[in-house]
Amino acid sequence: MATNLTPQTALTDLCACLKGRVPAAIDWEGVLGLANRTLVTPALAEALATQKPRIPDEAAGMLQVIAERTAARNRLMHDQLVEAVAALGSRGIRPILLKGAALLARRGPHCANRLLTDLDLMVPREQSDEAVQVLASIGYRPLGEAPASIGSKQGVDLGRESDVGGIDLHYRLKRSGGECDAEWLEAQCSPFALNDAVAAMPSRDALAALFVLHDQLQEGDYWRGRIDLRHLVDLAALAGEQGGLDGAALAAFFPPGRARRALAVQLDTLERWLDVRVPIDAGGAGGRTRVALQRWRRTLQLRRPGTETAFTLASWVIDPPLGLFEHRGVAARGREVRRMLLEKKATKV
Repeated sequence: MATNLTPQTALTDLCACLKGRVPAAIDWEGVLGLANRTLVTPALAEALATQKPRIPDEAAGMLQVIAERTAARNRLMHDQLVEAVAALGSRGIRPILLKGAALLARRGPHCANRLLTDLDLMVPREQSDEAVQVLASIGYRPLGEAPASIGSKQGVDLGRESDVGGIDLHYRLKRSGGECDAEWLEAQCSPFALNDAVAAMPSRDALAALFVLHDQLQEGDYWRGRIDLRHLVDLAALAGEQGGLDGAALAAFFPPGRARRALAVQLDTLERWLDVRVPIDAGGAGGRTRVALQRWRRTLQLRRPGTETAFTLASWVIDPPLGLFEHRGVAARGREVRRMLLEKKATKV
């Protein structure tokens, strides 16, 4: 039976469950459907592990199956990660672990609360071609149209038929006001042992910054008013670790202006939906006003999804994205406009 739950109510109830609180009146079909779509069902299973008496048997059974399958998948992906890092290390290449790969390494092979679709690794630009050759020697092949040299791109997607996920190999990350490469990021890392192999692990604050950078600026959620709930849960988990997140250290990764406002919006969203507060300076009264407007916009957009395009166009006028107006050529700008307006990710709300 189709659920009549509105996007805002579904998200409200799902976030309550992710905080370990089951609402008195809850539409389990709608909440589980949204959890599956946003890839947070494993986290939901963990959050509700102590609430089983309040969960219908069918929903509890589904959550248990998802947790078990996620654990089995992550064991395979952890083995895959160890193998890749060891192969690269044998040639003197120490990859930096990004996003989900870093979380998987931190949580270990028995991680069951985080679904990964691939493994993101970063290597220095000058070692990029050699890194592709090393991974090719253990069976990886480029997915899709592969560049003649990775040096001409930001990275390459690699895969093997025997694996449950691929490897996204990066050597550069887009950043508002410039770009950060492997050398820049490695300064924020420390060695991390994976069996006999060693990778570079970003600091807790740097890892949180990577999630914000990816969602808000690279994928344009700052302008589109969208929420990647899985990454929001990741930020909450990092903030909940011993020592938590340092707002000042996190803010230092984002230049004042647009990038700092994008960070402030993400942290406001984190507080709004998951009750996790990481205070930073949003840039004075003007910055706080824009954050408040973004919160209002996101709430209204959840109630009325058809307003997204109008809000996105308005956000371009108020706070233009670098990628939109700094592209050379009409064709490049047209592609950026289509990406920002037309491309939808089902995993976002």
